[in-house]
Amino acid sequence: MQMMTDTSAATTGTNGHDRRRGLRIGQLRPVKVYIPSAGRYIAGRTRDVSAAGLQLELPRGTPLQSGRLLSVYLGSDHDGGTLAHREQMMPARVVWVRSDGQMPTMAGVELLAAVAVQSAA
Repeated sequence: MQMMTDTSAATTGTNGHDRRRGLRIGQLRPVKVYIPSAGRYIAGRTRDVSAAGLQLELPRGTPLQSGRLLSVYLGSDHDGGTLAHREQMMPARVVWVRSDGQMPTMAGVELLAAVAVQSAA
């Protein structure tokens, strides 16, 4: 497991403080994302994970928009191509997207099940 620090504008507020809640751990894990607006599944990987969200690296040109809902399947770090079943996918909301058309698309997603648990506490 690799620790990483991300100081990009996507994760820092206007005052320079990190906006993320909770500990983030740098971790490269396979992920499969279902984007309802595009009607397709996209394979990618995590860059970091936390209890409330994920930073994803997806193929360049992945059609994501902030605020949109999607479903995420998080594989194990040694996953050898296990199929994602619909009931194993977690609902998530896209919080930010960074895409320049040349590099992979980077996105921060908030896991909606984690938000529901936090608000119920």
